[in-house]
Amino acid sequence: MAQRSIKILLLGDGAVGKTSLVKRFVEQRFDDKYIATIGVNVKKKTLPDLNVKLMLWDMYGQKMNKSLHSSHYSGADGAIIVYDLTRYDTFLSLASWINELFSVTGKIPFVVLGNKLDLIDEYENSGYDDFDSFIEKEQEDVIDFYKRVYDELPDFSRVSPEDQCRWAEDKKYEIDSDFSYYFTSAKTGENVEEAFRKIAKLVIESDIK
Repeated sequence: MAQRSIKILLLGDGAVGKTSLVKRFVEQRFDDKYIATIGVNVKKKTLPDLNVKLMLWDMYGQKMNKSLHSSHYSGADGAIIVYDLTRYDTFLSLASWINELFSVTGKIPFVVLGNKLDLIDEYENSGYDDFDSFIEKEQEDVIDFYKRVYDELPDFSRVSPEDQCRWAEDKKYEIDSDFSYYFTSAKTGENVEEAFRKIAKLVIESDIK
């Protein structure tokens, strides 16, 4: 059987770690210096056991560019939608990313990733009482990005596992589409391989249905 190419979009607000997740999955490396994606960056990875090649479209996440995204959505087989576990506003953006995607592609499989789990783990073991102070120290590149692009400071507030579970429970009643969610760390690699393989499997399963 010929190997199938699958187009997967990576969506989410700026500085949530989409590019870092792709680098971890494709190249098995991590760079902690944040550089904003300009336009679209496409990476490839073959999964021989699933007989597929993933074409990973890493999309820019800047808010003012959302209206430009739809031209790249056409032909997508699935999506990975990412938020930052240290910024609740990026979690609240999930619905708008999904709605925008489905308005172009129709209902396709997707996976939601709560990224930067390493920062949550570090905070819990840091002895800090003030979450904001700890995160501001660890996310200096994100603060600089927000100042340059939005002329504002990010709102650091933690997304709890309970928040994500409630969102997923509510969402499954709203849409008729396959999706899963993971808590990931591009830095340590936790759950990254599992998440990318999961979206490939969901796409394959959706073809069979």
